Amino acid sequence: MPHRWDPLQLGESDLDEHDPEEQMGSKEKNWVRIESDDRRWLVKVARVDDRDGTVSGEDWAEWLVQHIAGSIGVPTALVRPAFFEGHRATASRSMLRDELDRLIHGNELLSARFPDYDQSIRGENPGYKLSAVRDAIDGIPGPPDLHLPLTAFDTIAGYLMCDALVAGRDRHHENWGVIRRGDERWLAPSFDHGNALGFQERDTRRLNLLTDREFFERWVRRGTSQHFVGRPTLVDLAIAALGMSSPAARGFWMDRLSDFQPENVSDQLDNVPHDVMSEVSRRFVVSLLDTNRRRLLDGYQAAPA
Repeated sequence: MPHRWDPLQLGESDLDEHDPEEQMGSKEKNWVRIESDDRRWLVKVARVDDRDGTVSGEDWAEWLVQHIAGSIGVPTALVRPAFFEGHRATASRSMLRDELDRLIHGNELLSARFPDYDQSIRGENPGYKLSAVRDAIDGIPGPPDLHLPLTAFDTIAGYLMCDALVAGRDRHHENWGVIRRGDERWLAPSFDHGNALGFQERDTRRLNLLTDREFFERWVRRGTSQHFVGRPTLVDLAIAALGMSSPAARGFWMDRLSDFQPENVSDQLDNVPHDVMSEVSRRFVVSLLDTNRRRLLDGYQAAPA
């Protein structure tokens, strides 16, 4: 069943004054409190092009990706569209239930496992490898919301498959993590998906891509990881991760991908207002999902056993 596009109306008065950690003087990313909810929400304002005032599609992209991810079994943070002081934004509900939960980001986990790991690198990191991620989260289970006994790395393989499907290029070492509560640890749901679905492209370029298949195929092949060593394509990275995961995980993720029908996303797209997401953007998203699904399935079948 499609989810409603129901924006939260937020402003300065909703800021969480007890959490200065994310404020840092920035109006683009702030923790807020919402009435009748005991968890914080992280609000991110969509970027605006200073040249002509065009608002990027980060809001509809992040909202859509959570639903696409859910349809292939990937647990995610809950995201709602929002306005912050009248500006288009998204609000992401904290995955931490209370002060006893702590999110340990990937860079912390990698540094704990590999003392020479450089957390300060923002782009391609020579230590950021699938094998390093696997070793850093060895022995940790996947999220409870998965309702399947997969390990954390088995689940990360699914996150990377989802990234490749939606052309999400931002899986850096702070864009995944483990939740710790006392002596318990488990992989956090996937989060921060605004950099996906070609959100940054203008409609004139989307239309050119839709009308020139060769141009479109070249464009999708440019989708590479900006952070993993070697900057592999998102599809190659996902297939490599699946190859390193357990047989049960590979079977689960590929079955879910095989069952996924991009055209069914149209029902979800119909919920996004046309003044937020154009008709060309909708057509582009469906074509992108269809193309990347095919690339993943073909690449997986062609990969060495």
